Amino acid sequence: MLMALALLTEPVWAADPGPTEPGTYLIDVATGRLLKLGTSALVAWSPDSKLVAVADTRPDRPDTRLRLISVPSGAERVVELSESGSINLLRWSPDGTRVAFTLSRNGRDPGPSLSVVTVATATVQQFVEGSVGEIAWAPDGKGIAAILMDDIGGSIVTLDAADGTVTKTVLTGNDASCQRGLAWSPDGTRLAYAGPGLREGCGDAGNWGVWIWDQTTDTSRHAFEGAADVPQWLANGELVVMVREPRSEGVPPQALLRFSPAGGDPKPIVEDVPDMFPQPPRLVQVVGSTVLYPVTTCDDGIAYVWSPDQAAPARPTPADTYAYRPTLAPDAKQLAYVRLGDSSDLVLAPLGGGEPRVLASATGLGLQVGAAGSWDAGGDWSPDSKWIAIEVTSEQFKDCVD
Repeated sequence: MLMALALLTEPVWAADPGPTEPGTYLIDVATGRLLKLGTSALVAWSPDSKLVAVADTRPDRPDTRLRLISVPSGAERVVELSESGSINLLRWSPDGTRVAFTLSRNGRDPGPSLSVVTVATATVQQFVEGSVGEIAWAPDGKGIAAILMDDIGGSIVTLDAADGTVTKTVLTGNDASCQRGLAWSPDGTRLAYAGPGLREGCGDAGNWGVWIWDQTTDTSRHAFEGAADVPQWLANGELVVMVREPRSEGVPPQALLRFSPAGGDPKPIVEDVPDMFPQPPRLVQVVGSTVLYPVTTCDDGIAYVWSPDQAAPARPTPADTYAYRPTLAPDAKQLAYVRLGDSSDLVLAPLGGGEPRVLASATGLGLQVGAAGSWDAGGDWSPDSKWIAIEVTSEQFKDCVD
């Protein structure tokens, strides 16, 4: 009883009235408090949720700036960049001591450079002058997988995280630059890559699909033949990928499959995912053992959630709600999405039952969960599930074409 009274008398911050102008914000899940970061910013959370790395354009000139902002105080440190350009990717090291980023330099080369910031000193060390595609830190923080691009396609390599030297070459040739994502297994022994996406044509069609590279044996296995999107790992060591198999009759347009790293046939999670145009920026999200995928048309915005204890995916969003850009919290206990109607409402919905609640509303403006940037930049929920990054736009968008 005493504990219940203590909880009831816990002080609660007053919620902000809601965003009134476009920009990139953090919003406190418990209170609705807003912290503005900039405009059209790329955001990445530190593993301990105490810092966000923020890349955006300076308000006084068209140069990119990179800042490390403390949460919840908003205190910031500016990372001095030696070159101007646009930052494409931000990736925190697993221990939170460094941030890797790629930067496309204005008029300098065809692709981005790769550099690493030491957080304690805000100093920058360049690893690769250019041209770099996707990057992914190894779980132990000692290496970075990267796609390096050149005139003949490029390569997938692992780099020493101390100085950027190449330690292993995973793939070379035209197919390397066609890969949509790099994903380390939770134990760091395997690297998955997949391509060329579900709508793109790139490289040798015979090499399309899902590949798993074993770091111990330095061998790669072609786990699936056909178009494939970004791979992601479940906590149990299985791989989840959205795929398409256009050369086979009777196969649904898209399927969400899971693969065992040891081999064998993939197991379907769902085989009837409809085509979406344009595609949502994130077709699949994996949190631990929970998988989310959206289905969006001009009339419907639906989130589906699946975990290994379910026979089929479940729909946690109401039938009469258009759920725009849904995303799972890192604790896999709740879901955030924008409910479209007369206003745009940021909604939190518990997955284990309970009533959804509106965290923020905007009238005459648009909302989306997650900041601008690539789908896997880590720019939506904080790892402790206490904050969400949102983008406020001048109008509300849908992932559809009328």
